[in-house]
Amino acid sequence: MTIIDIIFYAVFISQIFLISYYYPKKTYDRNMFVLRNYPPAIYPKLYQHSRYADPSKAMNSSIRKYMLGNIAVALFGIGVLLAMAASGYAPSGIKENKHIMLVVLFFMLQALPHMLLELSTHNWLKGMRGAVKNNTRTADLKPRKLFDFISPLYIVVAVLAFIAWGVYYFYNKGFTTAWDWRAYVTFGTMTAMNLVFIGFGYKYLRGQKLDPHQSYKDQRQFIKTMMHVFAMASILMSLQLIVFDAINQNGWDRFEPIAMSLYFQVVIIFGIGQVLRLFKIEDIDFDVYKENAKLV
Repeated sequence: MTIIDIIFYAVFISQIFLISYYYPKKTYDRNMFVLRNYPPAIYPKLYQHSRYADPSKAMNSSIRKYMLGNIAVALFGIGVLLAMAASGYAPSGIKENKHIMLVVLFFMLQALPHMLLELSTHNWLKGMRGAVKNNTRTADLKPRKLFDFISPLYIVVAVLAFIAWGVYYFYNKGFTTAWDWRAYVTFGTMTAMNLVFIGFGYKYLRGQKLDPHQSYKDQRQFIKTMMHVFAMASILMSLQLIVFDAINQNGWDRFEPIAMSLYFQVVIIFGIGQVLRLFKIEDIDFDVYKENAKLV
């Protein structure tokens, strides 16, 4: 076993811990905190739109399944590592053996419980909006401006990172070389992803609140959080492509599985981790979910 193999095992164990236990546990604790401290009897607007007879019980069941799903994925990942070690399989040969997609597929498996929970949350908020669609609400008339929520430096860095990736990518291909379909797909995908970030950012900045009961202060903090998430996602995506282009150009295939695992972890740290750090559950105003609370 080479030093590269040992590093891969250490990094992959870190990926399993971070994505399938550490952040799921924090998300689980966050949701259980709400269930314990903000019950339906006192905060009915948080639950009354639900199609379930006992919404708090349904939420409890959903978040427990989320945690159990993550633990199952973590155990599966540990099992894969043990099988690799027992069979003498060298992780440094993953790219050479054309097994690199297995690393990607495992990350997608790790992401699945998070995506299902996000979908469940989206449906919950959709039901909440439907329950108050005929009610009169007040709104702050002050226009929301982008740089009220994020420093211009983040935007400049995101744009420069995209340009740097484009220059590096086409420098390696040759600026005078005709584009092949891979170049069109790569550039088109990168552009489309950044447009998606811009679109969601605009939606949060100018659009209707996802949670109709959310206080003005919490809405602003949520927008701030998501702007930072989108900016960092754009920056990381550009940097990731530069790194992997460099790996391919220089024949560093043995390091690609390690780099890929580290990238997945950084994505989670600046995605879910950023939301947990900037949009703390203890700071949210839950009084808006009381029976006599007015919409804002």
